[in-house]
Amino acid sequence: MEIDQKKAIGDRLSRERHRFGWSQMEAAGKAGVSFSAYRSYEDGRSAPNAEALALLAQHSVDVLYVITGQAIEDRLSPDEMMLLGHWRDSPDELRSAVLGFYRSYASALREK
Repeated sequence: MEIDQKKAIGDRLSRERHRFGWSQMEAAGKAGVSFSAYRSYEDGRSAPNAEALALLAQHSVDVLYVITGQAIEDRLSPDEMMLLGHWRDSPDELRSAVLGFYRSYASALREK
């Protein structure tokens, strides 16, 4: 892979990380790689392999965008992506509490 391609992939990977509000350390953990390996992706010194991309995809990273620059249609907003990322990392008890809040909120809105 050419250096320009690696740099472009690294730039898009960085944009995705910022969209989720993750640190490089957090992104490295989600990609299943060391901090230095992840940093080398964003710096354009190397490119993520299929395994790292598959792990990132499990955290809703738009890997098509990372690799090609073509975003998936109907992407969620940065705030929605951040909430989704935190949701997936949350314990069941917290998820239940959040769902309870939104169910109560929706019910109150319907009663107005």
